Amino acid sequence: MELYKNNLTLINYLKNDPRNKWTEKAFKKDSLIINEYEKTENIYYVLEGVICVEILNDGKRYISSFIFQNDFFGLDSFSTFKQKEHEIRVISEHATVFCLSKKKLLISLNDAPEYYELLLTNFSDIFQRHYGYFNFLYLPTTERIKNALHYLSDHIGIVTEIEHLELPKFITQETLSKFCRTSQSRVSVSLSELKKTGWLLKKKVPITIK
Repeated sequence: MELYKNNLTLINYLKNDPRNKWTEKAFKKDSLIINEYEKTENIYYVLEGVICVEILNDGKRYISSFIFQNDFFGLDSFSTFKQKEHEIRVISEHATVFCLSKKKLLISLNDAPEYYELLLTNFSDIFQRHYGYFNFLYLPTTERIKNALHYLSDHIGIVTEIEHLELPKFITQETLSKFCRTSQSRVSVSLSELKKTGWLLKKKVPITIK
């Protein structure tokens, strides 16, 4: 989680602006926050949980990016495109999301322009994640799996008592196959290879890195 970004200061400012009608909603695992046919007019912020961006390609659903606690999403509300080809889904056991209309956000920011830079930093980081994803797809499968586990452990890994990194139980082989664009059987083979090298301690959930 990129908690070094003080995004909560912006959220608290938006909540305290009496002109804003914001919502804070709880979602369960697999819930759709935005479907692929819906062009949102809102900006969202993840207070708790992990969410993903799913795209449909060749009849299969893939994960193009993860949205973590302290992340904003809903950037497409500023787009001129009338339709998009992705949806936003909860993958953790539950998630809590703050929501505010784009128009209300801009009105509030006009009175506190110092928050523009913070919001633009968040949007720029979203683009950087996507750019990195394109390079990631060209890696051999096992390297792709290893990079994905590194990336996820940096954001949501839990340090155990013996200082190993444990991923949440919702990071399954199915999740990795969707993100790495490969089959679950190939993910299983790659995890076994990583375990043989000693880099991976446990290939079943919770997946654990040495």
